[in-house]
Amino acid sequence: MNMKILIRTPNHLGDCVMALPMINEAREAHPGAEVTLLVPSNLADLFAKNPAVDQIIKLSHDHIHGLLAVVKIKELLSSYQFDLGYILPPSFGAAAGMKLGSVKERIGYITDGRRLLLTKPLALPVPMDETHRSELYFNLLRRGAGVELEYVKPKMFLDDDDMEAGNTLLQQFGIGSEDDYATIAFRAVAESRRWGVENYTALIKHLIKEHKLKCVLIGATADSHDGDIIAEATSTKEVVNLAGKTSLREAAAILSNSKFFIGNDSGPAHLAAAVGAPIIVISGADNPMATSPIASHKKVIIQDHFDCISCEKNICPLKGEEKMQCMKSLTVDRVANDIADLLQTVGL
Repeated sequence: MNMKILIRTPNHLGDCVMALPMINEAREAHPGAEVTLLVPSNLADLFAKNPAVDQIIKLSHDHIHGLLAVVKIKELLSSYQFDLGYILPPSFGAAAGMKLGSVKERIGYITDGRRLLLTKPLALPVPMDETHRSELYFNLLRRGAGVELEYVKPKMFLDDDDMEAGNTLLQQFGIGSEDDYATIAFRAVAESRRWGVENYTALIKHLIKEHKLKCVLIGATADSHDGDIIAEATSTKEVVNLAGKTSLREAAAILSNSKFFIGNDSGPAHLAAAVGAPIIVISGADNPMATSPIASHKKVIIQDHFDCISCEKNICPLKGEEKMQCMKSLTVDRVANDIADLLQTVGL
């Protein structure tokens, strides 16, 4: 009987993309194994149609954190009798759910006081912030399986149906198959990473005028209002606000056909990289060494002369003129010039 492997994925889109190399090579490390993912339901589509995955067990939003989540995971897993589990989230609850769910061997990093819940507890690298998170996940597989594997950058699998769905959605909003466009994630979840509506509006006007591009705004439903403000301030004909209007796979298909993506280190940036789009990342509070999207063509724009850069704080703790200086000091001209450099590099 083939070994039954369960991988508990991370809880956020960017982290799930960074986990793709580990997930995509799990069967290489364990030949003949049956690979199942335990994944938050809103992220399950990232792994759909992935040839490395045999089965997906979805977790509802209410069953991701806390005691209730541990109980629910136990109920979900007990009947499967998994032989081996890789636990990517660093939480106590993620490990507890696997143990109570009768997963025989449980591999994870020693974090959050969960050593006794793991049958193979692994120490984190030191210093941890100098190891990219995607490598961290991949090394869990290497060390857990005891095999040498070649790291391959994250890749999301799209098919013709996905591409048709993305194109159809764009056509509904006036962007045809012959139109060149950029995709823009204009609003970061963390306040400290926001470049601002005014800056993105000015940048989009530049892209329309100087590069003859249309612009597709993407993001969550909560971003839709700011997207409408940008679209109205630029051109409703050249700018389409799709924030909150796409599925994950539609967004991925749209990103894959765009000339480039621009936004913060975020879920959409990682998704863009995983489908092969050139990306421009506006970096501030994030730490590029640990979490920057892994792309074949990438430009990171960062004001690294500030002592507080890459602080990894969601809300800037500084006051007065220094508050969010990493974002405020970043000019539209600087970003526009870096976009031009990237386009020249990739021959666009």
